[in-house]
Formats: sequence, C-alpha cells, structure tokens
Amino acid sequence: MNNLFILLIKSTASLSILYVAFRVLMRNETYFKLSRYLLILFVLISVIIPFLQSPILTSSITKSELNIANQDITSINEPLQLFRSTDITQSSAAPPETIQAKHISTTSILKNLYLFGVLVMLGILAHSIISVLLLFRKATRTTVDGIHLMIICDDIPAFSFGHYILISQHDFETNSEAIITHELSHIRMRHFIDLIIMEIVKIVFWFNPLVYRMARDLKEIHEFQADQHTLQLGIDATQYQLLIIRKSVGHQKFALANSFNHCQIKKRITMINKQKISTAWRWKVAIFLPVLGLVFMAFGKKADEAPVQHNTAENTIYPVYEIQAQTGQYDQFKRTIEIKKDGNYIDAKLCSLQEIAKKGKEWYNSGNNDWIFLSVDESIPLSRIDEVREALDHSYWIVQSTPNSDDLIYFAGDVNETAKFTQGGLSIWMKNQYKKYPDIDFEKSEYEILLSFIVGKNGKVRDAHIAKSSASNEINTAYEKILAQIPDWEPAKRGGLNVSVYNKIILTQHQ
Repeated sequence: MNNLFILLIKSTASLSILYVAFRVLMRNETYFKLSRYLLILFVLISVIIPFLQSPILTSSITKSELNIANQDITSINEPLQLFRSTDITQSSAAPPETIQAKHISTTSILKNLYLFGVLVMLGILAHSIISVLLLFRKATRTTVDGIHLMIICDDIPAFSFGHYILISQHDFETNSEAIITHELSHIRMRHFIDLIIMEIVKIVFWFNPLVYRMARDLKEIHEFQADQHTLQLGIDATQYQLLIIRKSVGHQKFALANSFNHCQIKKRITMINKQKISTAWRWKVAIFLPVLGLVFMAFGKKADEAPVQHNTAENTIYPVYEIQAQTGQYDQFKRTIEIKKDGNYIDAKLCSLQEIAKKGKEWYNSGNNDWIFLSVDESIPLSRIDEVREALDHSYWIVQSTPNSDDLIYFAGDVNETAKFTQGGLSIWMKNQYKKYPDIDFEKSEYEILLSFIVGKNGKVRDAHIAKSSASNEINTAYEKILAQIPDWEPAKRGGLNVSVYNKIILTQHQ
C-alpha cells in the first residue's frame, strides 16, 4: 500500500505541475483541438511517469532505506542521514510492539480514507449515470437523418450522452437545427471518451482539487470546439449567440454528458468571436518540452527504485535439483569451482579469474538452472573468495561451503526468508557506532567501501571483512572495528529451515 501512495503522490504532483503550465500558456488559445489533446496527454503522462526510470543527474544516489534483507548487494549512500521512519521510531523508549501497532494503524487509516473517497466518487458517478438513464426512460426515442434523439417533455437543457442526444420537446420544435448540430459535434468528435477518462482520473485522484478544475476546463474546450464546428456548418452566428444567452440559465447536472448550456456565457461568446488561431501556440507548446523533462526527472522512477532481480522463489525457476546439505554429498553439483590454497580449479584444471568469468557466462547462457558450488578449502583468505564471486558477477545460483562442512552459504537473494537485523534499524545502529570515532567525520568524508559478512544459520555473524577498501586508512580501520561489533541476526530461512547467507553492503559518501 505504501508503494501505491508513493505512485499517487508522484502522479498527483506531475499532473498538477503540467496542468498549471497548461493554464498559464494555453488558457486563452483558440486552437481548441490542440488544447484538448494536451490535457488528455498530460493526464496519461502523469500516470505513466512514476513507472518510467528517469536519468541519474549526479553520481550520488540517496537511498531512503537500508535493507540488506532483499538483495545480495546493498548500496548505502550518505550513511549518517539514512534512516527508516520505523528505525527512528523504534529508537524511542516505547516498546517496539506498541510503535509497530501505531504504524499499522496510521497506514490503515490512510488506506481506508483513500478508499472511502474512491467509493464516494464512484457513488456520485453512478448517481449521475442513473439520472441520465431515468431521463432516457421517460423520453421518446426517434431517429432523424441517422441521429439518435431522445425527446423529453421536461424543460431541461439538451445534452449528448454517448451516441444519443437528449432534447426537450420545446427545443426540438423551436431550435432543433442549431442545438442538434451542436450536440452532434460532440458525438462526432468523441468527446464522450474524454469525459470517461476524466471521470476515472477524478475517482483515482479525488483528493487533488486541481483535477476538478481540469475536468471543467476540458468540458469548456469541448463546448468551444462544438461551437466552432457548428458555425462552420452554416448556422447563423448572431442567432446562435442569442440562443446561447437564452439557454444560459440552465445548470450542468451530468458528469458524462456534454450539455448545450455548459461553460460561462461571456467566455463562450468571446471564443466564438475570435477569428483565427494565434501563431503563438507553437512556442507555447515548445515550452512544455522542458517542463515535461523536469517533471520526468523529478518524479520518474530513480535507478535505486528499479526492481532488483534476484534468484528467489517468486521470480526465478529453481535449479533442476534441490540441494541436500549433508556432509560428503557435494558431488551432486555439476558445476563446481574449487578454491584451494594454490589456485582456483574447474574440473581439476587450474583457472584464472578471467577463465572463471568466461566459464560462468557459458553456464549462465546454457539455460540450465544448475547451482554453482564454491568448494572452499580451510584457511583460504576471504579476499580470494570475494575475487571468485566478483568474477561470477552475482548472476548465478551460487552456494558455498568447505569440503567437510554441511553448512551451505547462499546469496541473500536465494532464500525464502532473508536474515533480519534484530537491534532496530541497521542504519541507526551504524550511526551509533560512528559516535565512537569522533575524529572521523563520516558525513563530510568522501569514500566508497564494500563490506561483506555471513549471517550463519544460528544468527551469528562471521567472516565480516572489507571486500573493497576506501582510500582512507582511518575509515577502513574504523569499519573493521564496526564489523567486529555487528550483533546477532535472525537467521534466513530456505524451505522452512535456517540457512547461512552471504551479504554485502556498499557504503558511499559523496561531497
């Protein structure tokens, strides 16, 4: 639900900015066809923009959440300023259970409030449609020159609804030519489709007051178009304007109907008397291009928001066989890389890291979802293991163990339930660790460092080390000490059993 709220906020902001730009630039233009298409286009763009990945303008990407539970590599930028709202709340004196309940309650209230608004808007739309259908039941249906007319005895303003025109008996007998020509223009220009789109937008974005103004502007443009088209068909302009004045006392009632008397009379007559389209529309439309670009960069999906593909049960087919983590049974693996003291071996052949990378791509491109097993000798430096994993580029099903151990180590993304940090937020915990090093300004220093550790199936952290050092020796030393202090985690699970997972964290700080 949180993701839905974010999408709604981004779409609302995009729509509001584009609509304000439209009001400033196109409000008084007589190029009605262009104005109509721009409004509909802005609606569609505003819905699509949050799903499109925007370009990265700077090398520093700020992540809003520290979450190594969902990915093999977690990138943390500006670590002193990155805290989840739940982390900050849980650091207070109140018990975590109470705080979590409040959080859920707030989300539930927002969700229910939004859904209530949606239901209200649906009810309003349903009432409007039912009102039109009831009028249709009272009307006499006839066809004149292929036009579907619904003639009613009640004295109500004429309007078009879908492919039908509802007109009062009085108007049909006295002003039928002008009114029917006008309403037929709405039908032929398919204005009904625009109204359906705007009603959907009003339902989804009911909380945005600008949406209602936009819907009203679109209906005005429809009237301007219909007036223009009616006069082009030979209706006398003077008599037509007098008819508009006489009919201006009515009220617009129906959401999906284009009524003859909709729109302010003064503006409608002003638009009728404007002779031609201004040439200024070209440069005005050109201004929308940078506005669209800015909206796209501001509210498009950021690179760090793009979904990360993992080898999880939800989005990847499991390998053709399941692993049996029992001592002496690692010969089940068809693809094994042996990391020994004197080098790395594939099929008893000594291989360089480049050869391992090439072989890994061959395995991957073969289409067979087989596991790659890293058989690591005892006392192998952790840097050697990091090199092999990096050569494989983290794109494969990889497990790791020593020949005489039954403890298989998975990637964090290759398990059903990821390991969870049990001491509140990891970012908050690390921030507190920074306080132990007052001589180092972690916030203003510029560095990038890659940390690696294994969360065992007992929840204990082991093999914690710096996989890639920063340029600062004092920062490296500080993080080595911080890694040594990482508390226990809640173990990851695969197939309902606790398993060990291999995690990496990238910490980046830019000036």
